[in-house]
Amino acid sequence: MTISTAETILTLLVERENEWISGQELAAQLNISRAAIWKAITKLINDGFIIESQRGPGKGYRYVPTEKMSEAGIIHHLKHQIPVKVFDCLTSTNTFAKQELINEQITQPTVIIANVQTKGTGHFGRSFDSPAQTGLYMSIALPLNRETVLKPSLLTAAIAVSVARALEALFDIKLDFKWCNNLYYQNRKVGGILTEANVNFESQVYSDLVVGIGLNLTNTQTELGFITDQLDISRNQIAASLINHFLDIYGSYQTEKTFLSEYRSRLLDLGQYIDVQHAQQTLTGKALSINDEGMMLLETSDDIITLDAGESK
Repeated sequence: MTISTAETILTLLVERENEWISGQELAAQLNISRAAIWKAITKLINDGFIIESQRGPGKGYRYVPTEKMSEAGIIHHLKHQIPVKVFDCLTSTNTFAKQELINEQITQPTVIIANVQTKGTGHFGRSFDSPAQTGLYMSIALPLNRETVLKPSLLTAAIAVSVARALEALFDIKLDFKWCNNLYYQNRKVGGILTEANVNFESQVYSDLVVGIGLNLTNTQTELGFITDQLDISRNQIAASLINHFLDIYGSYQTEKTFLSEYRSRLLDLGQYIDVQHAQQTLTGKALSINDEGMMLLETSDDIITLDAGESK
């Protein structure tokens, strides 16, 4: 993939955000004219980035962090190397990621982010409101090899814990869960996790996995709860933190299950009588525990059922 002059300049400015960099320095570093620098800066400004310019000693150009999400802005905060693709608008990051995996346009773990989703999808095909500026809509595409043994219920628990850890580190808040993948803050749902897989038709095994994370950060005009009144941390940094914490867990989630005790402690359902939508039916019972595979043990009037997927109401 060819990186444009504008993208290169944005990366340099983001790395030194709120600092002045002279046009002469940029021109010398990129071996292009100052006119070409100004043309690229103009494009970035037209794309929605805030870049100040001033003449004089010690001045030049300065990137001011905003809610405009960018690949450079996210990568700047990453401790893991992973491709990141940011789009102004997608129907759904999960849908896009699944199609790119099927078409073999994504062949390594890749993050897909949209500033707006026009057809954001939640659990059981429900719509997920995804307006600009107020939320975070991200999918992580994970190609799988034939030897990969996938444990979806365990992975879902690991993802939920990674999201909770990321938000706690940034906002100093405690996130809770409702089984198996809804995110709650102060007893109100603020987001969800949607894990979907592509299945190889011939072998009937998982060929790819897509992990979708949707969060309502600041939007008060919704039935969902929201995380903060005022977003003092850029969405680029929030996205990077989510990616970092996810990748910290993903590589060893099947062998090092220390996150399970944290998942259980944050689960609002345990010990409660709940209704669970499972496949095409609704089950009612007491949520007894989460086993070491991340599955729910539900005590109904007839039996104790082990559930590997579903949604508590």
